[in-house]
Amino acid sequence: MTPMEDFQDLLPSMPDASRVWMFGAQRFLTPDEANHLQAEMSHFVSGWQAHGKDLLAGFGLLLNNVLVVAVDESKEPPSGCSIDKVFKLLKSQQEKNGLDFFQRTLIWARVESDLCIYNGESLLQAFHQGDVNFDTPVVNMLAPTLGDVRNAGWIALNDSWIAKKIAREIQST
Repeated sequence: MTPMEDFQDLLPSMPDASRVWMFGAQRFLTPDEANHLQAEMSHFVSGWQAHGKDLLAGFGLLLNNVLVVAVDESKEPPSGCSIDKVFKLLKSQQEKNGLDFFQRTLIWARVESDLCIYNGESLLQAFHQGDVNFDTPVVNMLAPTLGDVRNAGWIALNDSWIAKKIAREIQST
């Protein structure tokens, strides 16, 4: 399986209402890392349970560094402990491969035909250089459902959580 570029095709057998968790790595995965992560995630979701009941779950690797994990809560909701297991699995990626899926302040932006990963400072610098603007598409890492990822996986920077901070920084300079 290769990393997906088209969010609309993500997990086609799962309903739009499925709950999602999105995790972005601080860098792009190598082909070996992507294959290893996908194998581990396949094994994980096939046996994922909450209180001894199987969860209907899936995952997708988008853009070679954004992992989406989905659960159909209408079948069986995940428990806190079952959700913790996903986090533990992803924390093990940091130890094994130096992949950090928990830098929650990163922004994944489409700049021309490239995907760029920014922190707040580098995004502001790219803004000042004219590489990005408030219309630049960014990955919607706060999408709550699979339908939201499929239909609004890309949003304008202006609609993202960091837009107000960027606007304040621009006004103060």
